[in-house]
Amino acid sequence: MNNHYLAVITVLALVAGCTDQEYPHAGVETGADNAVVDAVFAVWDVPGSPGCALAVADDGTVIYSRGYGYANLDYDIPITPQTVFDVASLTKQFNAASILMLAQEGKLSLDDNVRKWLPELPEYEWPITLRHMVQHTSGLRDYLTLFPLAGRNDYYPISHPQILAMMSRQRALVSKPGDQYRYSNTAFMLLSQVIERVSGQTLGEITKERIFEPLGMRDSFMYENLEEIVPRRSTGYIREDDGRVRIVHNYNFDVAGDGQLYSTMEDLLLWDNYLHGDEKPAIHPLMLVEGHLNNGDRIDYAQGLRREEYRGVHTIGHGGSSWGFRTELIRFMEPGLSIAISCNMGNVDPKDLAEKVADHYLADQLTAKIDDEAPGEDQEATSETSAPATLTADKLAEFTGSFFSPELDATYRFEAAGNELTVRIEQESPLTVVPVADDRFEFAFHPDGWSGADMISLEFDRNRVGAVMGFVLGLGSERGIVFEKGEGW
Repeated sequence: MNNHYLAVITVLALVAGCTDQEYPHAGVETGADNAVVDAVFAVWDVPGSPGCALAVADDGTVIYSRGYGYANLDYDIPITPQTVFDVASLTKQFNAASILMLAQEGKLSLDDNVRKWLPELPEYEWPITLRHMVQHTSGLRDYLTLFPLAGRNDYYPISHPQILAMMSRQRALVSKPGDQYRYSNTAFMLLSQVIERVSGQTLGEITKERIFEPLGMRDSFMYENLEEIVPRRSTGYIREDDGRVRIVHNYNFDVAGDGQLYSTMEDLLLWDNYLHGDEKPAIHPLMLVEGHLNNGDRIDYAQGLRREEYRGVHTIGHGGSSWGFRTELIRFMEPGLSIAISCNMGNVDPKDLAEKVADHYLADQLTAKIDDEAPGEDQEATSETSAPATLTADKLAEFTGSFFSPELDATYRFEAAGNELTVRIEQESPLTVVPVADDRFEFAFHPDGWSGADMISLEFDRNRVGAVMGFVLGLGSERGIVFEKGEGW
């Protein structure tokens, strides 16, 4: 027998002789089988299906952990409690914790104007504070909408400098800071840049040094390098209406701030116990301070955490949703029960799953369930879509040409052919634009990612002699984005 084969046999023998205790990432489960809990996940625990990982802790001690379904369908790799997931917006509480640690050290204040640290941002009519940003009351436009509108779809690589540049071009806010609670991914992307300028460390570096390594969160890190090898990483999927499962995982997105924390469920429970357990850190009370609007109304959002109630029990938690991933980390405060669930299929509702798991473990501590009321007339969403307006070819020709948005740094090109008007966003394929009223149009916009199509509204402006000079675009909360017609058209 030659040395090569001898070496291979020796390695195989060593691996076979190793126990799960020596190699804990082989798929170690905690707790005896629980048919009631497992039944909650049974629909995904089948061959060929993405699924979920679950970990449950009682006052910081993991009492149950399981994997259901598959982490990777290409290679039939099952999900285990040690599978690593993109936990998306759970990142926000780690971002907020880092900000609070720096505040406690006197290096910044939550009442600082963000322009103190990011002077590139516009000086709006009202100052935006770090407190506004961490509690989602900043009024900033959403970069996740702005970049696709600029012709960069969901999978286009972007960077922190590009996000800052985009936000520095925005002429307006969605609302006055402090007036409205409006969930803002932009705010947390900018907060991560504040952290870097104050501390000299990226969000990944500061959380590794101050949180992950001290707590023993060995499988947790901020995804800041798309070339990095991630052992036991799950792939993100989504199931279409026809039952087809497709990959929507965004490997290119390696910019941490609003998301991009990769972790396991057991690691998340280590963090949960650190934050809410018996020996609470100095940032604990600050993390739980709820926000207030300018009119004094309280919001249930604290620092990257939601304070809510489920069947009579106070809960603190947060969810996460990204390209093919859904996550929930929730603690039922007085019983001390914590549940972490992450799924690699974007259609799953992990909060609903967590509540069903809690129903089992806290059956004698929860108040009676209240059935959802049947939707009444005031609850039903009604849509009154008027018939498209009809414009002649000569009339449509008035709207042709190239229009540039300084805010998006992007050009929209309109062309008319017969009785149809189309628009090309940068180098993307043409989209049909439908007239809905005088000088008002709309078109269906799909950023080629995991989200569905949205309707973009356009309202064209004319000069005194009636010539089209530009238009204002609106999509969701991002409205009033100005486009100007290029010279020569």
